[in-house]
Amino acid sequence: MSTKRLALAGIIAAALTLTACTGTGTPNPSGNASETPTPTPSATSITSEAPADEDEAISQAEATIELLLATQAEIGAAGGANPERYEAVATGKALREFQDDATRIAEGPILNEDGESVEGQSTVEGSLIFEPATAYGQEYEGIAHGLVIVPGCLDGSQRKITTADGKPAMQNPNPRNEVEFHVIYNAESQTWLVNDRISLGTTC
Repeated sequence: MSTKRLALAGIIAAALTLTACTGTGTPNPSGNASETPTPTPSATSITSEAPADEDEAISQAEATIELLLATQAEIGAAGGANPERYEAVATGKALREFQDDATRIAEGPILNEDGESVEGQSTVEGSLIFEPATAYGQEYEGIAHGLVIVPGCLDGSQRKITTADGKPAMQNPNPRNEVEFHVIYNAESQTWLVNDRISLGTTC
């Protein structure tokens, strides 16, 4: 694994650890492990001070994108439940699009492989995978590199949806497509948030 990938993994692992340590279960004085609730790691935000330079901003932005897609996988695996969790990692257009995706998973309609519109809850396995091609920062609301633009390849081949009638959902015949993620730094909350995901109209 490259040094950059290790850094991203470390950022996300630290975020998940913070959430995993905040379980709300009642302490068990008997020490019986079978009676003690186990906190389940869940998505949280990528937070930091304002970026010191472009490299730091890019690392935080790419970690935020990975966390967003991990959140989507968790919400999909739960049948679209708790779409408000996206608010910790997305805003603006991206937040609306990902919450709409959760609503379609939870309620439908989704087209099955036969082109039929199916109402009801779908099941989801796997996740989208994003492969950054490059990245660069721009000033945003007075913060140097507070906006990071990350073009790359979004691979949907590993995300499998089954509609409520038990049939595979209709899939894009070209599951790998070039997109551009926009990630912003919210100075007030010191949080990185995906603000947009733009399709570039080409495959990869």
